[in-house]
Amino acid sequence: MPIVDTHNHFWRIGTDELYWLDHYADPIFLRDYLPMDLKPHMDATGVDKSVIVQASHAWTDQLAYLEMAEAHDFIAGVIAWVDLEADDVGDKIDTLAENPWFRGIRAGAEDHPENDAWLALDTVRRGIRTVLERGHVVELLVKAAHLPHVPQIARENEGGRLIVDHLAKPPFETPAMSTWLEGMLALQPYSHVRLKISGLLVECPNLPTTDVVRAAVDPVLEAFSIERLIWGSDWPVALLAASYEETFNRVTGTMNRLSQTERSAVLGDNAMSFYELS
Repeated sequence: MPIVDTHNHFWRIGTDELYWLDHYADPIFLRDYLPMDLKPHMDATGVDKSVIVQASHAWTDQLAYLEMAEAHDFIAGVIAWVDLEADDVGDKIDTLAENPWFRGIRAGAEDHPENDAWLALDTVRRGIRTVLERGHVVELLVKAAHLPHVPQIARENEGGRLIVDHLAKPPFETPAMSTWLEGMLALQPYSHVRLKISGLLVECPNLPTTDVVRAAVDPVLEAFSIERLIWGSDWPVALLAASYEETFNRVTGTMNRLSQTERSAVLGDNAMSFYELS
């Protein structure tokens, strides 16, 4: 059973268009992160494959991700970015899809803090539909405030490959956890929507421990079938909370209740199927 890390970012400082990086960014981000920086940590943890997820909005950077996949045999796929509201969204997707490592597009509701209902916009929903109708994945970068709009996307795209990143960033150790859980449970009827157990330690306001993140993972394990759950690290963003190895051990520690078959599904088998990896 391969272990697949479905959430890795790579970038070059001063070259890539890192729209999220500002003067207040943690110094840990102010360096290059490239595939061979990750590989020793994958080897130490027993992780076999990596999926790149975009960290830039620049077209040249999307092409660079695909070139990385071509150059490194442990990179199994790429989730890129295009402007979903642009008139040429279909053409851009078709160009990316000429590369065999392209797997889909990330829709970043979190990137639009001015509008929690960004996912509900007609233009955005049209763009998401354009991706899904072509048979590609759409990853949803959302928080609890955006979750009420995800069921509409799911209803409009029955059978489309949708996945919610980072379990929608649960607001650990706050009263807002109840709202988050309500939004997550609203996704139960949509069996084609997957949930990515990733990036959780950085959401912990105090100590980033297994016990803290259980508050999100336990209800998800109880409410959703195993085939809907997929693991990812969110490296190098995850380094804000812990090393790669610690991130893997602490998060997978929440899965001790699973059988070996179920654990293998979450850590690799589900990703291989959902992303159509080889």
